[in-house]
Amino acid sequence: MIAIELNERVQRPTGAIFVPYAPDHFSYINTNNQDIVGISNLVSVQQMIDAQSELGPAVTVLMHGRPVGIFGAGAIWPGVAELWFIPDEELRRYPLFMCHGAKAFIAITAISMCLHRQQITVRCDHNRAVKWAATIGFQTEGTLQAYGPDRSDFYIMSIVRQA
Repeated sequence: MIAIELNERVQRPTGAIFVPYAPDHFSYINTNNQDIVGISNLVSVQQMIDAQSELGPAVTVLMHGRPVGIFGAGAIWPGVAELWFIPDEELRRYPLFMCHGAKAFIAITAISMCLHRQQITVRCDHNRAVKWAATIGFQTEGTLQAYGPDRSDFYIMSIVRQA
C-alpha cells in the first residue's frame, strides 16, 4: 500500500494520509446527501463511485484509519478527465487541509494522466461547494440546465492548462 502525506506546514488532522481507494471505504463516509448530487439512495451512489474509480485514479483520505474523503478522476478521453470528491463531515473542520489535498490530487492527476483539461460539475445551489471549487482553481464555464437527477442546474467548472 502506498500512502502519501502532505507537507507538514499544512494544518491537517493528526494521522491523516492518502491511500488507494477500496470499495468498502465509501460505507464509512458520513456525508450530506446534497454533496452527492441529490441522490438519496446510497447503494446507487456506492455503485457510481465504484464505477468511477475504475475509470481513473481514486484515493481515500484516512484519518486515524477511518475514511473521511474520497477523490477520483475519470478519463473522458485522452487529455480530459472529470474529477470528483466525496467529503466526510469531519473533514470539513480542516479547510486548509482539504484545499491542499485537492490541489495535490489535481496536480498529480494532471501529470499522471497527461491532462490538459480537468472538469467538475457542481450544483448551482450548493454555494459552499461552488466557492470551494473556485478556491482550488476551477473556473465556471457555464450552466448545465436540468442536469441533475432531480432536474437541478449544475455549473460546469474547469482547470485548463495551456500548451
